[in-house]
Amino acid sequence: MASIQEIKLSYSEDQTRLINESFELGASAQHHTGAMSPELEGKLGPQEADRVRAAEASAWADKDRARLRTHYEELDIEKRAAIELRVEQIERELSPGEVNFGDRLAASAATPEALIGAMDSALTSGDEDAALLAFQIARQRDLEKVVAHAVTVREDWGDLYGELVEAAEDPELDPGDRFEMFAKPAPTKEAILAAPLDDRNIYGMMR
Repeated sequence: MASIQEIKLSYSEDQTRLINESFELGASAQHHTGAMSPELEGKLGPQEADRVRAAEASAWADKDRARLRTHYEELDIEKRAAIELRVEQIERELSPGEVNFGDRLAASAATPEALIGAMDSALTSGDEDAALLAFQIARQRDLEKVVAHAVTVREDWGDLYGELVEAAEDPELDPGDRFEMFAKPAPTKEAILAAPLDDRNIYGMMR
């Protein structure tokens, strides 16, 4: 299974693509207007016809930007679910097997120095379950000294523990607010009308 870092990077790339799409809405909106008959355009006149087209383009851009935001938020939900699955997998890998109640009780009451000693002895004798118990209890009790020792003597534990730390780092903003912070607003009717002809190409292309 992908690591926490890989999961976050993958979803971040997908979400970044959605943000980038928001910057293309102005150009894309030009191609999303309803057909207008020559008769109707003649009645409206060139300027009013362009205003109608610009309004249609702006409405499409609003709708498509909402689609981008919804997809962005959905990706965030999927990302959190994937992270939770990976965290569960890591916790299983860092959990001891069968441990009797007495050993767990003793570890829960042990000093940090005693836990480090027990961990080292267990690793030396090949009793990984006992070592994992000491590591698990240290994490539950927030014994930083013991945790630091564990991830030093066992690099693989350090890698897994690093993923747990990464998983616990939540962004301050919710996904919707994050999208609004970075995405470009949908172009208004006035902005479309005011755009250079090369940008909007509304007069020649839509008649």
